[in-house]
Amino acid sequence: MDQHSHQPWPVFWVRTDYARLVGSMLHWRDSNDRLCSEGVFHITRRRRLSEDRILAQILVPNATRLPGAWISLASNWADGHNYFHWITDGLTRLLVREHLPEETQILLPANCPTYITETIEMVELSHLAQIAPSVCVAPDRFYFCSPTAMTGVWNPLGWDWLRAKFTPFRAENSNGNPIFLTRRGTTRVPDNLSEMEILFAKHGFDIVDCGSLCVAEQIRIASSASAIAGIHGAAMTNLLWAQAGIPVLEIFVYRYLNACYEQISFQGNLKYTAYILENSDPLGKIHTWLQTAKISHLTPT
Repeated sequence: MDQHSHQPWPVFWVRTDYARLVGSMLHWRDSNDRLCSEGVFHITRRRRLSEDRILAQILVPNATRLPGAWISLASNWADGHNYFHWITDGLTRLLVREHLPEETQILLPANCPTYITETIEMVELSHLAQIAPSVCVAPDRFYFCSPTAMTGVWNPLGWDWLRAKFTPFRAENSNGNPIFLTRRGTTRVPDNLSEMEILFAKHGFDIVDCGSLCVAEQIRIASSASAIAGIHGAAMTNLLWAQAGIPVLEIFVYRYLNACYEQISFQGNLKYTAYILENSDPLGKIHTWLQTAKISHLTPT
């Protein structure tokens, strides 16, 4: 369908009675060994050894047959190892599933973290979901459900679906404390993170490490927050649940910019500000934002 050539992408499904889903990301190959470009987000070159065509043909076991009708939520970016990509690139494909002519079972990526099984349970589909039993499977009937957008490029269709599906877990108003979404023990962590956490805590922010929380707790905290600040990273996915109109500050490490959370903020009518942090910066711009953002519940001590 050449989704990559259109903005917004056409969102579609297609049925096939012959499909091999190959590799850890269950790439769909047809009887002529053609690769579904939407499943790999139209990446024309090999990004990792597991995507090699020869490996997919030779160094995988015989296909495990799967009786009945299936979809897969695994793909290049929705392989289960990043919260943002799972929520926006993988889970939203269930939106397409709702339009299929028959009920399907759902394939999940192998070795998936708990947030995958949690979100599947939260949308009440656990009874139909199964972790892929092999790196080469062949469903009787396979429905390819397209991504709703290029990875990192937001489509309002996905935002609306996620907000609707997770309504039972969202707070009704932003009467909670402001929160700072920290980023510990991973890449793109600023050298002065500790100093930053102390600054936000001094101004009444709760310091939240999303990696230690279940999905439902992340949604509850983000949806009740009177303001959200954070380091660019997967935890900022929780801007999806924020109440319209609250102030948002996204902090980037020097020389790394990505607009995915700005797009989500725009869609959610959040008061978004970006700040590029240099390690030598004394955090003066953050002080300014704290003073001018008019954050409720902000009580400096």
